[in-house]
Amino acid sequence: MPSSQNAPNINALPSPSIGQYLLDRLHDYGILHIFGVPGDYVLRFNKLIENHSDIKFINTVRENTAGYAADGYARMRGLGVACITYGVGINISNALSQAYVESSPLVAISGAAGVEEFKQQKARHHLINTTTGPHGDRTQLEVFKNLTIDQGILDNPKTAAHIIDRVLHNCLKHKKPVYFELPRDCVDLPLPTPFTPSKHSPHISDPDALKEALSETKWILSKSSRPMIWAGHEILRFGLSQDLLSFAETFHIPIVSSLLGKTVIDEHHSLFIGVYQGEMCLKDVADAFHQCDCLLMAGLLLNDLDTGIFTAKLDQNQRISANQKGLTIGKHHYDIYFSDYIRALKDLSLTKKFHFPVKSRYSHLPKEIKSNENAKTTTKHVFQCLQQFIKPEHIIVSDVGDCLFASADLVLYYNSFMASAYFASLGFGIPGAIGAQLAEPNRRAIAIIGDGGFQMTAMELATAVRYHLDPVVILLNNHGYGTERILLEGSYNDILNWNYTLIPKVLGGGVGIKVETEQAFESALKQALSQRGEFYLIEVELEKLDFSPALNRLGELLGQEINR
Repeated sequence: MPSSQNAPNINALPSPSIGQYLLDRLHDYGILHIFGVPGDYVLRFNKLIENHSDIKFINTVRENTAGYAADGYARMRGLGVACITYGVGINISNALSQAYVESSPLVAISGAAGVEEFKQQKARHHLINTTTGPHGDRTQLEVFKNLTIDQGILDNPKTAAHIIDRVLHNCLKHKKPVYFELPRDCVDLPLPTPFTPSKHSPHISDPDALKEALSETKWILSKSSRPMIWAGHEILRFGLSQDLLSFAETFHIPIVSSLLGKTVIDEHHSLFIGVYQGEMCLKDVADAFHQCDCLLMAGLLLNDLDTGIFTAKLDQNQRISANQKGLTIGKHHYDIYFSDYIRALKDLSLTKKFHFPVKSRYSHLPKEIKSNENAKTTTKHVFQCLQQFIKPEHIIVSDVGDCLFASADLVLYYNSFMASAYFASLGFGIPGAIGAQLAEPNRRAIAIIGDGGFQMTAMELATAVRYHLDPVVILLNNHGYGTERILLEGSYNDILNWNYTLIPKVLGGGVGIKVETEQAFESALKQALSQRGEFYLIEVELEKLDFSPALNRLGELLGQEINR
């Protein structure tokens, strides 16, 4: 994962332009692809990307899917970039919102009218003209201030480089999206000569505060007999999985994850129990969780889906909560850096190892299944069958719906799962898979999507065809919004039933297969995974009211909320 302390590489040009410096800095942080849609305010910067020797511009079908793809790229690679034009590009706001609440380091770059054009104060296309000042229309900036951790207007060569360095530093420090606005007449303006790049000193916790926090942690653990770790997505985002696992292995402490933090460690590991979601999760996982007497919550966001609509039982006698906002032990709060604390845990001088007997995670899924030639497919069978074929090189990308909740029961490898498991935005599956596969070209994305979510961003498969990407798309066709049906049924949950498997013909690439039986699905999946080079779309025909056990559990909990 790229480091926020990478030194600027300014050897390409003695005095680079604003646009060139921005691209070079992004490349320093590992960016090889930028996702976006061209527009006249950003065309000059688009051309600069096209001419860059190491970065490729990936045309997407619209701005919000550019944001989703960049988000998927960021989750696998450590940073992602989307490039839009002014005004109409505001529809990337949903992707920025998702990245913000789920801590994904996403850079949004928007072209804008030129500085002189703004000064003329004339009504121009794409401009909203609700806020004006010496720099002109700044409505888009005002919108994105609420969705990003830092922002920068790159309209002055004297300040542009320092703004770029500061904003990118904050993006990686906080793992949150940021926003750059680049007027089109500033793209090629050279930076001052001589140019001195900014430097950001690494943030280090106060050593006395860290020492005291570790001492209290040691004291609490020494009194415990059955501690447990509940690991969340921030462990993945901050690259702390191995540090947390080393701590768990040293003292033999079992681990559960949140749904948003799924695959924070390899789920085949003997210390991993499963995904804990309060009353939504499997009984064996809940039983083990409820036996612990000391809970370390590491990198968690306690939202309704990760806590089973707030049914998680957090009444342990001793509790430690560590995340990027700080550390809380009982009633004591320590203002120390999350990463420093997690990295130091494995070196605690505890004199004992814990022996917390739990059932193996493998008890929840059959090691082998037999597909019936005549039996109709079900969601349950799809996931049981999929489990048999998953390998470390696969990345499971789940959209929102039954596909997400059923995915919790899969046993997956380290950092091989992504989903909008908190913001819950339909349509992430296909663009997220495209971003993930470009970020990890030696791996293959398997996108699992309901028909409702698929219809929102299906045409992003055109990007897969154009750039020779080969995700496997498993389309769960239950004829509408199944998650909503279980809450409150009505005709509003119905959607038009497409001829989904004809989409590859429309796009001039890819393979479409429709399956209705268990054996047909297994055969189609085997075929798709055995061939590389083009995407596969496997449409799974399901009954309208076919729900996974996980969705049934969620439906009961959400139904109680809606009907109060």
